[in-house]
Amino acid sequence: MNTSCLLAVMVGGNMSQIFGLVTLGRLDMRFSKIHLLESQEKAYFLDGIKELYNTIQKDNSILITRKIVTNRRIKSYLVRKLVSVPCLFGLKFRLWNNRKVNFAALISGDFSVLIPHAFYSQLNFVYMHDVWPRFQYWIFPLLDLFNIRHVFFSSKQVWADHLKKFPKSRCQSMWLPEGIDANEYSFRPYHEKKIDVLEFGRRYEKYHLLIKDRLGANSKYHVYKHKESDLLFQEKSDLVEALAGAKIVICTPSNITHPERSEYISSMTLRYLQAMASKCLIVGITPLDMQELFDYQTIVEIDMENAAEQLLEVLSNYDSYFPLIERNYLEVRKNHQWINRWDIIKQKIEEVK
Repeated sequence: MNTSCLLAVMVGGNMSQIFGLVTLGRLDMRFSKIHLLESQEKAYFLDGIKELYNTIQKDNSILITRKIVTNRRIKSYLVRKLVSVPCLFGLKFRLWNNRKVNFAALISGDFSVLIPHAFYSQLNFVYMHDVWPRFQYWIFPLLDLFNIRHVFFSSKQVWADHLKKFPKSRCQSMWLPEGIDANEYSFRPYHEKKIDVLEFGRRYEKYHLLIKDRLGANSKYHVYKHKESDLLFQEKSDLVEALAGAKIVICTPSNITHPERSEYISSMTLRYLQAMASKCLIVGITPLDMQELFDYQTIVEIDMENAAEQLLEVLSNYDSYFPLIERNYLEVRKNHQWINRWDIIKQKIEEVK
């Protein structure tokens, strides 16, 4: 299936494998340079963005320039002031068009990364995570103000919100799920995995309290953050090592763990892909996006009525889940890596350019 057909199919139908099947082949590329705009922050929640940027950096078909954006504090202040004056949303801050292609991956509405580059070009493209409903009233209009030609939303629900709430936007949009660089993760043979249950990142506290004591009473090695202020893993390498040695990873979408923040948005996050790439069995709740991205049941759904008993049963019959773990691993490597997503992004840039 060629790219144009694929992108047409993405509007509806079964999403399984669609995002992994795009191949560009030998395109007559009309753009040869791209500027990656990035923050100098080293926060753990930027791991996915760093993997995406590193994937783009390996593309030898175009010249990649990575620009660390400075003076973020001042620029963030300017964005906040701008948000406080909605009557300015309709303005066009375009100084001139240097025809440079700029790309940035943003957490929520962190438009400070785009200053001043977006005002010197009409070829700006962004990938956006965490566009929660309460922020959409200013994020969507600012896409136009910052001269964004195409935005890629990690959540299908957010994409639908953009089409519904801001139908006259000059900025085109599409759903493009998160990806992973599977080569940055590893796994141990099943008989060498020593961590029985791993909880990291956002924690489903209600579920955690149901399983913690029973797992301990049954001498199961349960790894989780003990203090709210502490990081479970100081470095990404520590996380990779833990995942490689974990049997089960608990994954639940943000609308379950933090509904006050995410509201109804149920999207596939990096954590699901990290677990699959590390050959861990996922016990949790399937996000809405994943129900379309995979044409089979990828995880063991949580039984809240028998939470601890369910985990103990799964651990006692762990070898029966090997086929599912292997299938998830192969599916992620084939269809859900950042290189799959970058192929689609590059195609859309080419169409606009």
